[in-house]
Amino acid sequence: MSEKRIRRSGTAWKKGEEIIDGLRELADVLRTGEPLEARFTVRKLKIAPPPQFTGEDVRRVRALLDASQAAFAGFLGVDASTVRSWEQGIRTPSVLACRMLSEIEADPGHWNRRLAACLIATDTREAPFKSDLGGQPTSKRRR
Repeated sequence: MSEKRIRRSGTAWKKGEEIIDGLRELADVLRTGEPLEARFTVRKLKIAPPPQFTGEDVRRVRALLDASQAAFAGFLGVDASTVRSWEQGIRTPSVLACRMLSEIEADPGHWNRRLAACLIATDTREAPFKSDLGGQPTSKRRR
């Protein structure tokens, strides 16, 4: 084994021992009933709820990805009729869907690449439109 490899594994071993020591200390605190705050740093966080999205907002976010309703729905893991009902204002997106829409809105380039990576052409004669592939067509369409 090279010296570099031994040093690296020694560091990993030391880190592992630190983790085990920390777990033992936690077990001791739990066993004695001592408040966690007495021996550990405890942080309480509150996550801000995502903004609400109107039908127009959903349509605008979908347009950021240049995706069809069907492709957008598949990407979000919902039915195309759900996206339609959101866009028509019949239903409102769930908190989880609003969080995802907010993330897409914050970095559309990233999510456009993720959407493109998820799309699969199911019929070579009818390859998805360029817009459904985030600007990366798989083949030329027949006319």
